[in-house]
Amino acid sequence: MMEKPKGILYVVGVPIGNLGDITLRALEVLKNTEIIVSEDTRSIRKLLTHYGCGPKKLISLYKDVEVERTHKVLKLLEEGKEVVLTSEAGCPLISDPGAYLVREAHRRGIKIVPVPGVSALTCALSASGVDLSSGFIFLGFLPRKKTEQKKVLENLPENFPLIIFESPHRMEKTAKNLLEILGNRECFLARELTKFHEELTWTDLQTLANREKFLGEITLIILPQPKTEEKPLVKKKLAGIKKRIKELKKEGLKPKEMAKIIAEEYNIPVKEVYQLIAEG
Repeated sequence: MMEKPKGILYVVGVPIGNLGDITLRALEVLKNTEIIVSEDTRSIRKLLTHYGCGPKKLISLYKDVEVERTHKVLKLLEEGKEVVLTSEAGCPLISDPGAYLVREAHRRGIKIVPVPGVSALTCALSASGVDLSSGFIFLGFLPRKKTEQKKVLENLPENFPLIIFESPHRMEKTAKNLLEILGNRECFLARELTKFHEELTWTDLQTLANREKFLGEITLIILPQPKTEEKPLVKKKLAGIKKRIKELKKEGLKPKEMAKIIAEEYNIPVKEVYQLIAEG
């Protein structure tokens, strides 16, 4: 007896706000697949109704029931059913449940078909103008407690932009914590992306920490602290300066006088010359 072929799991990106932001391919898959798994079935039902996709079997997959529901969905896939996995908004698994389902499906030899779409992460980055040539660090939602946030943020490299998601009811407190942990930094606030009250603003953490009200989901891009310009003395120049210090000492000049002369001669800060004189 031949083994029944397994089903297909479609991982489908959906709009993050504006219902027009969906691909033709995603709509085709949604229309032709009878079982749809989503973190919030209310959101996907609204989308299906808007595009006339017909009645579907909807399965909610939120954090508290993720493991239990995953095994229910895997059973359907192993019976040969086709299933769509969507997020409440955006691309599945980007700070949303579903990773366990996709990994288990891979492990069991079930075919995975990605149907990409919009993401708040890429949307905010592309609208910010941030130079991403050296990379960035995406953290999703930070832990709720400040002590846990501190652990995460203080152990990161300092030379990459940081991107976080945050909900409106937590943003006021998170902004204050970010300012305390990271110091004041330039940042890009992307709020209510693709919606009527969309806000795209370059600001800083100090300003955000003083803001009293945030409405709508937030994507925040935090730039690294600007590097203070260091002007290290070139070895060759350093040797010449040290020689000049000895010469001026023999002439009986005071440190202040020597520093002024050498700073002018070598076009370097007086402070650096003082340091060299003090080092002997």
